[in-house]
Amino acid sequence: MIGTLDPDIAAALDAAGLRACRVQEVSTLRAAAPRRSAYRIDLESGGTIKARRLEDDQTSKRLFDLRRDLPDAFVPAFGCHGPVLLERWADGEVIGNTQAGDAYLGEAGRLLAGIHAIPIVAGLAVHQREPTATWRDEAERGLELIVGAGRFDVLEARGVSELLARLDPGLATVGLTHVDFCGENMLVDRTGRLRIFDNDRVRIGPLGFDLARSRYRWALELAAWTRFREAYAGGTLSAEALETLGFWEAVAVVKSAVFRLRTDATRVRTPLARLRQIAGWGGAGEGR
Repeated sequence: MIGTLDPDIAAALDAAGLRACRVQEVSTLRAAAPRRSAYRIDLESGGTIKARRLEDDQTSKRLFDLRRDLPDAFVPAFGCHGPVLLERWADGEVIGNTQAGDAYLGEAGRLLAGIHAIPIVAGLAVHQREPTATWRDEAERGLELIVGAGRFDVLEARGVSELLARLDPGLATVGLTHVDFCGENMLVDRTGRLRIFDNDRVRIGPLGFDLARSRYRWALELAAWTRFREAYAGGTLSAEALETLGFWEAVAVVKSAVFRLRTDATRVRTPLARLRQIAGWGGAGEGR
């Protein structure tokens, strides 16, 4: 049954000449992005697609253009109308937070390295060197917010701040990044092929941040992370992301902690525990 369909989604379907026979909302984290929504849509003509409503027309068009340059292992978008992207639907077994087998870990590492190596995106050269100051400043402000919320004490925040200062490379290479490359967004399809779905955060950004966020979000055990990292290293054109991983991991985890504080403070324990590990404080006080 269809029920009431978002008018932007309905307009996008009409523009593509598609008619829905069943619609199911599959949105996640609506509190964090209230203007975003996503739907699984079964078509009268057969087959299934995903319709994704983004913040505005510009965001939708920019994401559509960026995703055109992704390898086909990344589930593609095939249409863009107003603030809506129309995407293929992929079925299979979601990897999630399980420890994937070596073959898939290796493939995943090579896929991330592959998109980082793409030199031209949407017709523009993307590999530039940019200062890290903005990212470090944002992390410092995030630490202040965490302390102000009573979730870190001053000494803990100082430990992370000192690490940021010590490891800051000053400049970083930017390029095409996924921003949410983890098992929750990966599945093995019916042919045994690894597919990456929910590619709605793709953007131009620091490659080191993307690798660090992948490490944090997937939370692989050491042996699995080593396999992933080795595959990434074998496919990348530069070792910079690996060499600056400590700095970017601190930046990424502070950003995640701030996000959790603002959207769902009950889930902030995980990034805070990781920050304590990064700063050498272990797991003390994890439950605060």
